[in-house]
Amino acid sequence: MVRGVLFITIDCLRADHVSAYGYDRATTPTIDRLAREGVLWENAFSAAPWTKPSVSSILTGHYPIHHGAFEGIKRSKGRRTVTTDVLIDTIPTLAETCAAAGWRCAAFINNAQLGEFSGLARGFDPYDPAAGKADRIIESFDKWIRSDVDTPALTYLHFLEAHWPYKPRRRHIAAFGGNRDTNFFRDFSARDFGKLRKAISRNEFRLTDGQLEEMIQMYDGAVRRLDGKVKKALEVLKSVGIEDEVAVFVTGDHGEEFMEHGMIGHGQSLYDELIHVPLVARVPGGARGGRRSEPVSLVDIPRTILATAGIEGDLPGRSLFEERSSNDPVFAELRIRNRYAQIVRQGRWKLHRRFKFTPTNGDVGRNLSPAQMLRTCPYEVTHELYDVETDPRERDDLAADAKHRRVLSDLECELDRFWTENVPTETDVGGVETEIDPCVVERLRDLGYIE
Repeated sequence: MVRGVLFITIDCLRADHVSAYGYDRATTPTIDRLAREGVLWENAFSAAPWTKPSVSSILTGHYPIHHGAFEGIKRSKGRRTVTTDVLIDTIPTLAETCAAAGWRCAAFINNAQLGEFSGLARGFDPYDPAAGKADRIIESFDKWIRSDVDTPALTYLHFLEAHWPYKPRRRHIAAFGGNRDTNFFRDFSARDFGKLRKAISRNEFRLTDGQLEEMIQMYDGAVRRLDGKVKKALEVLKSVGIEDEVAVFVTGDHGEEFMEHGMIGHGQSLYDELIHVPLVARVPGGARGGRRSEPVSLVDIPRTILATAGIEGDLPGRSLFEERSSNDPVFAELRIRNRYAQIVRQGRWKLHRRFKFTPTNGDVGRNLSPAQMLRTCPYEVTHELYDVETDPRERDDLAADAKHRRVLSDLECELDRFWTENVPTETDVGGVETEIDPCVVERLRDLGYIE
């Protein structure tokens, strides 16, 4: 019987840098072991390429176009305030559903994007978005879970150490053929990475092959170090004596780009390096060593956890353990001011569709949803089409190829259906905005999100 769920999200963890997914560096021995003891989904995709919209989808089962937590920070013209859109308060969360069923729910998080202002705290008690680095998160988890081992519990842990600035141990870098003390990025802060990303996007700086390899070594070393923290979290379950009663889920909220499409970091596109993430689950009495190849979305995690825990609820989606077709479509979205992008993957094909809106009032439509902008603003639309079976790195755009016109048209119909099903009338009013506390703004600046 499952009497608890430990749900771990690793910020910025892309699937193809996890050794269980075929990576040639031994970055994740703990996650690999979990996969052998449970189930691994080879083709799991996040709903968005950065934290706030992705985690909002992970904890509600809705895509960003529905839950409303779409964009980054916004500076008000002529004012010093900083605002952002947040989860619509009528959207139920996984924690609310579990709490209503009598479960204890706690979240220990290290990411300022997920502050209490986000709306994700509903149902969690405690909800700590500034719980600190992984060791402190694990200490908080240990203390909380021991406080009442008789009541079923959902614990959400969100680790940040795979996010820039990457700070691995010397031994981890050495294991991957590098030297941390001479690494080009040794002393880089998050703000330095933010500035570097901007310079690269403006063609003001170009990484050498050696510098790019050193960046990847730092990232891989950080992932290896963090995998050890996942091991410590699992050891808490064992030491408390509930290891055989707790289901464990581990995923990434999004990936990380290393110049595959001309950028570093995340949040700027919907290529697979940014949305293909690891997903493993070990469930008491469940399958062992299973590998599922059909494409799945992280939006189905809440429904999967409810089914695993035996909890009834109104969250959307279906359990990831159910049989699926290899032709089932998966979707992801990205909005940056007056630009909105969607992708659909179906079978061997992946279509990117991008809208660039031109609001007639000269503003960027900050209070309009993409659906409203589509109805009221002039726009340009562009496409990219890839055969991800033969071109998994998305290099050869086939959108202009006449022989693939039917494929493109069919995938556009899937995106139109996705739009229709996920933009309910009652929430088609733009995102709900809130002002961000100056202390949170400073933490976001330390992460390199604000200059």
